[in-house]
Amino acid sequence: MIILNFKGPAAVTSGADGNAIATLESQLGRALPDDYRDLLAIANGFTFPNGLVIYPTDDVFERNMTFEVPDYAAGYLSIGDDSGGQSILIPYEGDGIFLIDQGSMDPNYFEKLDSSLASWLANGCSTR
Repeated sequence: MIILNFKGPAAVTSGADGNAIATLESQLGRALPDDYRDLLAIANGFTFPNGLVIYPTDDVFERNMTFEVPDYAAGYLSIGDDSGGQSILIPYEGDGIFLIDQGSMDPNYFEKLDSSLASWLANGCSTR
């Protein structure tokens, strides 16, 4: 279950409808992880004053192609960034949420933010 627990103000966009989620999955050529799908149904993107952004469905595919995530971090999906050159990624399969420099999407250099997307959201979305 997804619980949003933001520490401080956040601009939250209302949830995505099933068509927007289906379109994103079609663009990506695969199903979204369940937790991320649940998040999008609650909040189709959000931003914090510190620059942390979780992308709306309309931006996810473009951001992943721009940063060549499928080429350099296959099996992961960029769902946001810190507005400072670091992407927030989740695995398509398995758990965890990670931070990585956008210039080096090598999973060997991922910084683990939390054990799961759901836990990260419940703990306030800290990037440290």
